[in-house]
Amino acid sequence: MILSRRQFGSACLVLASSCQPRAPETPLAHLYGRDWVTGAYTHYADAHRRVEGHARDESVTARRVLAQQGVDALAMLQRREVPFWVRVSADSQSFRVERSVPERLTFTANMSADERNAATRAWKLAREHIQQDYEDVRALDGALGRLLASVGELRHAVDVGGIEQFRICRQLTVLDEGGELPFQLPYQVSRDDYRSILLLLLDRLETEGQRLERLESSLVAMGLTARAADSGSLSLSRNLEKVLLSVDQDAANLEAADTQYPEGEAQSAAMRRALALRARIVASPEYVAWLRAERAAMDVIGQFLSIIDTATGLPASALYRQILGLWRGDGDYLDFLQLAMSMVPGGTALRSTLDQAVDHTQRARRMLRKAEQVSATLRGAREDGSALLEQGGLLNVATSKAQALLPKQLVFYEQAEEAERVRQELRERMR
Repeated sequence: MILSRRQFGSACLVLASSCQPRAPETPLAHLYGRDWVTGAYTHYADAHRRVEGHARDESVTARRVLAQQGVDALAMLQRREVPFWVRVSADSQSFRVERSVPERLTFTANMSADERNAATRAWKLAREHIQQDYEDVRALDGALGRLLASVGELRHAVDVGGIEQFRICRQLTVLDEGGELPFQLPYQVSRDDYRSILLLLLDRLETEGQRLERLESSLVAMGLTARAADSGSLSLSRNLEKVLLSVDQDAANLEAADTQYPEGEAQSAAMRRALALRARIVASPEYVAWLRAERAAMDVIGQFLSIIDTATGLPASALYRQILGLWRGDGDYLDFLQLAMSMVPGGTALRSTLDQAVDHTQRARRMLRKAEQVSATLRGAREDGSALLEQGGLLNVATSKAQALLPKQLVFYEQAEEAERVRQELRERMR
């Protein structure tokens, strides 16, 4: 879903575009002087905070649905010996859980009696649980579909924020060159006042973009961990609970962005950052190309809403295509995990969880390569289908297929007790 003008148009400084015959009206025309300066900044900042707030609410819902339905659905699908894959659909509009259920039982001439018996059991099991599998697939499709929609909204908001930064930089250039302003400034508001507002908003857009990208990276990690439970790896479904808990902890520690006009040292620091940021933007090839394409247009603060109104479908930026690649491509899920980890900022609970997962997985794979007999390295098979690899971590051994894929599994837990603690804490948080 793409945010519409109705959702936050009333809070933004939307002015008539230059193509209209009448001159643009001054926003917040009932204010003047210092009140207009602080009011214009806050009005605009509130609009952007609504974007982040909506994205955060959607991510909370996605986490809750995955925690309450997705983990159990994955566990049930894993234990039925029916191959299944979790991928983004070809049109990039939804996740699709695909099960490989043959229409008929087929034998080949070179199959032994044991192989025929095993094929018969697997075929009967797939047919026996097809209705329950349908329910689990539907639950998982819904949970991951909401996740995909949230990432699409976040990426669109980040990309549109970047375009808005370009527009602000262009207005700053017009101001510096003594050009005509997009509207008449109110009484007791100078060009320098307007320039300060633009610079402060430029800095704010950068900070908000980083916050949105941080939230986006957490959703990417959630989707990848869920996908790693499919038949390409059959990693323990409960790995997802550890990621969900880490994301929830990070969200609780993230304070809401202040929308008040900055004063004192906070303002000075923001202005210094904005000036350095502006220099980087105007020197970038992306800005030069955009400016060339937009020469004929006159831009006003908040005009990015016109992009939101006219955009259709999901964003097609390079980073978004990379995200879809994580959720669609074939390959070693450890490579995908390391790529997803590179998107997550340091110093967060999620980054710590992913760092540990990469370390546990690499150590488990070294042990499995050295082991003459894999079964000798496993101990303590549990009711949930997991077992502890000696000094290696918790793995999925619920089925023969899972055991065959041990060298490809991702390992998030070092001890079974940690998995139980994470589950209890996550349940408390997701009530």
